[in-house]
Amino acid sequence: FDTNDKKKLLQAVISTMQDLEFVIDDADLTLGSVTGSKFARGTIVMTVTVRLREEKQLLVRASARRGLKPITDAVTYQDFFTALEKSLFLTAQQVD
Repeated sequence: FDTNDKKKLLQAVISTMQDLEFVIDDADLTLGSVTGSKFARGTIVMTVTVRLREEKQLLVRASARRGLKPITDAVTYQDFFTALEKSLFLTAQQVD
């Protein structure tokens, strides 16, 4: 993402996860990580990390698992990143 505002991006990650019905279990601004759980068809745990990629870019990575099994279905990740992009766009446009 073309921003170097790690705090704002992590806030958007938290809001997005909550919008997708995740309960935030842990968030650490220093480490740049957020972990949340969702209770639908078994427990889904998602961890998202944010780190500096270049001087003005941040890299966002997400990993999810159901129980102990990693989720490899691309739709799960596409839904998250689509919602995150929408959240960042609306924030930039100052739309609630």
